[in-house]
Amino acid sequence: MLYALLYSVIKEAVPIEPKQPRHISTDGVKSTAGATGQPVPKKKKPKRKRHPVAAFFRFIGCLLCVCVMAASVGGVLLSMYIVQVTANDGDVLDLDNQKNKQTTIVYDKNSDEYATLTKGENRIWRELSAMPENLQHAVIAIEDKDFYNEPGINIKRTIGAALNEFTDHALYGSQQGASTLEQQLIKNLTGDNETDKMRKVREIFRALGLSNKYSKETVLEAYLNTIPLTGIVCGMEAGANEYFGKHVEDLTLSECAILASITKNPTKYNPFTNPEQLMKRRNHVLYEMYNQGYITEDEYNSATAETIKVVESKGGAENVTRTSNNSYFTDALYYELLNDLQEKANYTAEEASSLIFNGGLRVYSTVDPKVQSVIEEELYNADDAIPALWHEAPVALRDYPADSSSWDDVQYDEATGLPVTKDGYAVYGVEDIPVYEDDAETELKKGTSTDPNYPNDDTVYLCVYEKVRTEASAAILDYNGNILGIGGGIGEKQYDLGTNRATIPHQTGSTMKPIGAYCLALDYGLINYSSQILDAPFYSAADKEVLKEQYSYMDKYSAAAQSRSDIWRDWPTNYGGAGGQGNPMLVYDALRQSYNTVAVWVGNMVGVDYLYNFVHDTLECSYISAENDMDLAPLVLGGQSRGMTVVQLAGAYSIFNGGTFTSPHYYTEVEDYLGNTVLDNTKYINTTQAISPETAQIMNRMLANVLKTGGTASSIGVPQAGGMDAVAKTGTTSNNKDYTFAALTPYYVTALWWGFDRPEDMSQYSGGKYGTPIQKAWKNMMEELQADLPYKEFATSENVVERHFDTSTGAIISGGGAIGYYTEDNMPDSSYAASTDDPYAALAQAAAEGAQDGDTTTEPTE
Repeated sequence: MLYALLYSVIKEAVPIEPKQPRHISTDGVKSTAGATGQPVPKKKKPKRKRHPVAAFFRFIGCLLCVCVMAASVGGVLLSMYIVQVTANDGDVLDLDNQKNKQTTIVYDKNSDEYATLTKGENRIWRELSAMPENLQHAVIAIEDKDFYNEPGINIKRTIGAALNEFTDHALYGSQQGASTLEQQLIKNLTGDNETDKMRKVREIFRALGLSNKYSKETVLEAYLNTIPLTGIVCGMEAGANEYFGKHVEDLTLSECAILASITKNPTKYNPFTNPEQLMKRRNHVLYEMYNQGYITEDEYNSATAETIKVVESKGGAENVTRTSNNSYFTDALYYELLNDLQEKANYTAEEASSLIFNGGLRVYSTVDPKVQSVIEEELYNADDAIPALWHEAPVALRDYPADSSSWDDVQYDEATGLPVTKDGYAVYGVEDIPVYEDDAETELKKGTSTDPNYPNDDTVYLCVYEKVRTEASAAILDYNGNILGIGGGIGEKQYDLGTNRATIPHQTGSTMKPIGAYCLALDYGLINYSSQILDAPFYSAADKEVLKEQYSYMDKYSAAAQSRSDIWRDWPTNYGGAGGQGNPMLVYDALRQSYNTVAVWVGNMVGVDYLYNFVHDTLECSYISAENDMDLAPLVLGGQSRGMTVVQLAGAYSIFNGGTFTSPHYYTEVEDYLGNTVLDNTKYINTTQAISPETAQIMNRMLANVLKTGGTASSIGVPQAGGMDAVAKTGTTSNNKDYTFAALTPYYVTALWWGFDRPEDMSQYSGGKYGTPIQKAWKNMMEELQADLPYKEFATSENVVERHFDTSTGAIISGGGAIGYYTEDNMPDSSYAASTDDPYAALAQAAAEGAQDGDTTTEPTE
């Protein structure tokens, strides 16, 4: 095609005579031959002279044709380039879709903003109608005064900026920024900050397309909602919240000018760090507004006279107990939402995470900021009230078995110098404290795995060491299942979405006894407040049912084990070796002192199947396993394979105030930014009458004894704030590896856990013999939380009656003894006779009298 065009042009400029065939004709022609016979030559025709002007115009015409062709080719190439570089602009520059890319807001129980969830940008979308006119005018006046009159680009400045780029800034001396709001919006949304010479070209075409597709109002709304301010704050609503603690519609003229000023250079004009520079910029913005007729002289003078007043930076105002953005509650809420969006709304994990961080959700949570703050302050542990028990612990290198590996085989991370797995993964977590050289300074360390994920692994590995301390967790709920606050660790919280021990199950120990054995036996009428139960092991050594700990590796049903009599033990025994001699003991006293023997006998009355169904199904303790925990030890004494979280434990104990159970929950509803329901969690929150109100009150009164004389938590007593009652139960797992505590007041139900992340005997360290520290932590929290609350009592039932009973026999008596709580259809009968050889009768009587007197001086026995 190009060849044909060139040929036609050249042909027209220089005519060529057509070639004729050659022949000789003699017809009618006189011979010119001479004597020699040679023909006479013809005369030549004279050549036509070409006019120089015509030749010049022919050349110009040819040149223009070539230029047109070159321009056409260039245009095609430019079009191809533009199509290629803007191929992914569809989603990015879809301004309607930008509304969906905003920060998720978490509201507390009072519907006040509590936290935000975002990745990359903190952005809260507001309609243009909510933006003050002063804010709109401030931005237009300082950024693009011809905004409403131009087609997306300022032709003069844009061409100048493009030429400036192609001449290496020779035109203006430095790089020129985008001149229109459309171009700035495009740069903000696409992140196209490349310094190549085609950037302005891309901007021009994108801006023209944006202006052609959207109205000026839509463009301005998008700009005001996406413009970067300081840090991750983007958009005017987020800026108004961050700097002034208000919504955008409540901004003053001066504050509007301040927000418009920051966009020029967020670092230079940061209101927290450079208020002087910001004030100069603000006054310049106000002057431009006045100069362009947006404000009057009086408004200008008044606004420039104002000082810059910003609220305390959220980063600096956060509780000193953490340097992370989120509280433990917010972390747990994120994972709850992530799971529910997948399970209940059919999102993929990736879609759910994106929706949470970028979807502008409005999450109505159950958190009580005061409760959350009190938990954080208590677990911050500034006074070391909860002992750390620091020591070095082995970390097995599971890729390097000791019998086939040497330290020369171990791989290390070049940046940290710490060992890694053969696949390159870190051995230490981000919160771990490595020991680079242990105190013993031995060259080769070996040991078995302490990883709780591999409980039966007895392989010997090469080991490194870390410094470890005890950790703790806490959860406080109300009696409607609302999780008011949680704490997931001791000390400063440094990481978002890190280890949260409030959501990790641990063995419960004796806090399991009331929520399984005792409350069901009482609800079924199998026992009453003062029933007699034998204080004796459920299995004796002669039964050959329970192996001694050092022989636990053996199969108890094997012929080798059954043939021996020296490897068996009585089970269970009581804490510290107390009792267990087969004497009768009253139920209320056995619970107060947390006797294992009596609890197991009571649990056996109920039956393992009933215990499991109640705890797992009714009380929703999901980590209790049918495969591993269908036995008396897990379901009565709390020696489960995994256990419960403190949230689940607190939820389970809520039944002892009225008898109802409501599913513990972090939120009630999730909406999108338009108010459409995304998740209605109320559909999945179950409320059931777990036990009768009568059983709940009687159990409540039995648990009250734990905080009184003879009880396992009598040393701390009842919180004094508000003069309200409280009940509790302590828990200790085998070999003092975990301590738990559950307690109720008329307002709150609380559960705490204390132990090492990798369980080990805490009693071998000074300060780790008892669980008293977390009991005192609970009391401290209740003193603060209930100080200003009106007096309140636990729920009661008119069907529960008080009766005096004999503390030796449990029989009802007319006076004296102690006061018990019963229903008319479940009273001690006349068969309750005194035991003449009961050595504990006198002690029980003294303890009962002390409990009624309110004496709380006994040291803990569990």
